[in-house]
Amino acid sequence: MEQNRQQHIKEDEIDLRELFATLGRYKWSIIFFTLLITFAVAVKVYFMPKYYKSTVTLEVKSENKAGGFSLGGAAAMLLGGGGGSASNLEKDITLLKTYRTNEKVLNIVDGYLVRYFITDEKHKEVEVENNLSIELTDVQVNDFKKYGMRLLIKPLNKTEYQLFKVNTFFNDKLGTYHYSEMVKQKAFSLMVHKKQDFITPYTVELAGTKRHIFEAIVKKNLSLTADKDSPFITLSFMDNLPNRGEAYLRSLIDIYTKQSIDDKKNDASVAIDSFDQQLKKVEQQVNSSSKSLEDYKEKNHIISPQVQANSLIDELSKVGIKISQSKYKQELLANLITFTKKNSNIDSIASSLVELEDLPTIELIRLMQEKQLELDTLLLKYQYNHPVIVRANGTIYGLKSKILSNLKNLQRTLKNKTKSLEKLEQSYNKKLHSSPKQEQELIGFSRNYNVNEKMYLYLMQERSAAQLKHDKALSRFKVIEEVYTADAAVKPKKALIVIVVFIASLIFMIFMAFFREFLKESKREDA
Repeated sequence: MEQNRQQHIKEDEIDLRELFATLGRYKWSIIFFTLLITFAVAVKVYFMPKYYKSTVTLEVKSENKAGGFSLGGAAAMLLGGGGGSASNLEKDITLLKTYRTNEKVLNIVDGYLVRYFITDEKHKEVEVENNLSIELTDVQVNDFKKYGMRLLIKPLNKTEYQLFKVNTFFNDKLGTYHYSEMVKQKAFSLMVHKKQDFITPYTVELAGTKRHIFEAIVKKNLSLTADKDSPFITLSFMDNLPNRGEAYLRSLIDIYTKQSIDDKKNDASVAIDSFDQQLKKVEQQVNSSSKSLEDYKEKNHIISPQVQANSLIDELSKVGIKISQSKYKQELLANLITFTKKNSNIDSIASSLVELEDLPTIELIRLMQEKQLELDTLLLKYQYNHPVIVRANGTIYGLKSKILSNLKNLQRTLKNKTKSLEKLEQSYNKKLHSSPKQEQELIGFSRNYNVNEKMYLYLMQERSAAQLKHDKALSRFKVIEEVYTADAAVKPKKALIVIVVFIASLIFMIFMAFFREFLKESKREDA
């Protein structure tokens, strides 16, 4: 046993000696290529542009403290059907990250369609926004590569400049032009204006379209996170220019906040219009029934009805009001079913959903809107016929089918309820028929007047609530801390990159040394 153990130790010592001997034979190549790779990466990192991070925190207030449901919010603008629970931070995050929202920001914030660069005294290319010596106007890009087109503007004299198209290795000269002269090329057209004399050439990057800016710049630099334990959303944006990054975040918050308020007002306006239409009808009925009652009393010299007639009038009025409300809800429900079938703007019947108080259907609609938001995000990555998109569309179609089924069931329930109320009304009418003829007529006129009057008051109250919601539409968002940008750049982490590359290249070169030694051993054995 002891002899075998000593033999193993001896073999291990031999292996370690061979290992270090191999490293010794290839040490100079290992050192040379490790340093060469590290130096090349260090040069590359040196010329990388700096990115500054702007951050802001928002508090998202609950839209419906009583647990209600609203189809309003920015989702109405983006989806053609509103935004469900206000506490759903993920939905707000999804909307804030969509192209449709950010496109409006790009219409306001300057500096992305045309970007200006110069080479500083350290031979680095840096983006500039202030004290520009030139300005490009009338820019029209007809053809550009995925990441935009870059042009070099080199001053020639006080009135002329040379224009080059920047390529990877060699620049293509496009011609010599006068300042404020229209430049027309096959791929683009623009005009360069000189604001002051300059020596250092400018490199300009033409983005082409806002969609390109969103895909190439905004999408990868905009970050939004929700706090798990509190209603806060943190937005951060990285940009080469700190001021532009701050302006972008402020504009994004302002646009989304304004749209949220506008959509609340639109919701209330739709409800107000609906109530106004109903009020006109009921007002005519109130006036007509009031006149008929007064005419009947005057004709028959009736001052006040008897106690029994009063009781019957009261009971018939209560049943009549319930029947009127039930039929009104049936009408709203029929509109909802029609709109859903036609895939119309669900937001326009928000008042119907709230008034019907069908919580299971409301939850299904909320879920469908979430799936629509997910689909909107997926369409940024995949084509419409991609399996992921097809599955998402299938899910949305399935939810719509369930919603329609629920609404039809609710419609049947309301119809049955109305029939029950009508039977109760018939039983009261039987009692009415047993009364004297004059009393029957009086009860009929009084009942119609009471029903119409109370229905009118009911609609007036609902309209007042909708008007109050319209007038007091407030933002759900509150800025907790103003936009802040750190003085130091957040990336690239130059030292970290160089250290990681050094270690990785060293390991790789050691591996290559042993691989080369293995190939040599294989050749010796074959020989």
